Amino acid sequence: MKRVAIWVPALAILAIAVALAASCSPSAAPVAEAAKTCDLKAASASASAAEAALAGCDAKWIDANVAINQLQSMGTHNSYKEQIPDVEMALIRERSPDAAITLDYAHRSFAEQLDKGARQIELDPSDDPQGGLFATPLARKLLTEKGVTPPDYDLAVMSRPGIKVIRVSDIDYRSHCLLFTDCLKQIKAWSDAHPTHTPILMMINPKSSGISWPGAAKVLPWGKEAFDRMDAEIRSVFSANQLITPDQVRGAHATLREAVTTTGWPKLGDARGKLIFTIDLSAEANKPYADGHPSLRGRVAFMTTFPDAPEAAYFTMNEPEQQQAEIQSLVKQGFLIRTRADADTKEARAGTTTRREAALASGAQYISTDYLWPDDRFGTGYTATLPDAAITRCNPVLTAPGCDAKAE
Repeated sequence: MKRVAIWVPALAILAIAVALAASCSPSAAPVAEAAKTCDLKAASASASAAEAALAGCDAKWIDANVAINQLQSMGTHNSYKEQIPDVEMALIRERSPDAAITLDYAHRSFAEQLDKGARQIELDPSDDPQGGLFATPLARKLLTEKGVTPPDYDLAVMSRPGIKVIRVSDIDYRSHCLLFTDCLKQIKAWSDAHPTHTPILMMINPKSSGISWPGAAKVLPWGKEAFDRMDAEIRSVFSANQLITPDQVRGAHATLREAVTTTGWPKLGDARGKLIFTIDLSAEANKPYADGHPSLRGRVAFMTTFPDAPEAAYFTMNEPEQQQAEIQSLVKQGFLIRTRADADTKEARAGTTTRREAALASGAQYISTDYLWPDDRFGTGYTATLPDAAITRCNPVLTAPGCDAKAE
């Protein structure tokens, strides 16, 4: 009996305390919980944020409702390229003044470009299965013959077998990473450190020709075996869950073209932290990549091809002024497009922006530039970035209904 007398008051006190807590704000907890829930079915990204009165709802809405082809990002052209030293540039200028002008640009490190907002990176691989093909650049030999000591540059890795990354063999060979796999590792390191980044388009522009100067290296053509090696090197660095591949996009559809023009591309939320590889060659030159891989089954990269081809999903279209209508038509059909805001240093030297503005208005999802930062030598202040310093914005041509916020 004493035991009962002790516990009953304790239970009564506990019950009273619970009742008092509930009576203080009978609906506060449910309301607070509701306020913290983002409405991903709201009419727009901003409406989702306003309704929930919670920061971040607009971004979550975009992740859930906007496909990656309904966005637009900036990137860089020949992203690996370092500056040609003055003595080597003088040598190029003697033999090819026009080439000296077009090659007179460089990029900061991959990490700096990506930090600045670049979401498209370009690499120019040259096949070198035995190693050593590009180990002794002709420009260095010619300078030595003139009695000029070439500037120091470590070319030791060029003797290793494997794909190399250089702009023009023999004369424009300085790169942030001479080995293709080293370039990929640098990109992967940044991606791993920023796992929610919007998808990065990795545009691959294989080189199959060099300069015609006597004594220049004979650059190898890209056939099926070379492309197989390229895929293998990519897969050696990136895991399957870090890539958006043709197989993933095609899904159950018969062809890749059918998939992107009907079901479409992944939503942004499913694509964050991932990379999309594409091959920037002519439709004819890309045929060996698709050989034995109908609709790019089993391949890592998408590729430029003919618009009605089963493999059609991506196109490189570098002339946004002349190709404006064609770019917009392809974008509206569901294809991914890369174009250029500037080329051959012309816009930066003159300070003209018509090409840049045409690129932005074209709806191309990825726009490359050589000038995320101005080149102070030209004095024009020319740069190419998205409006309002956005990293990724709603596509101006293929705008998802309700997409009215940045997608950083």
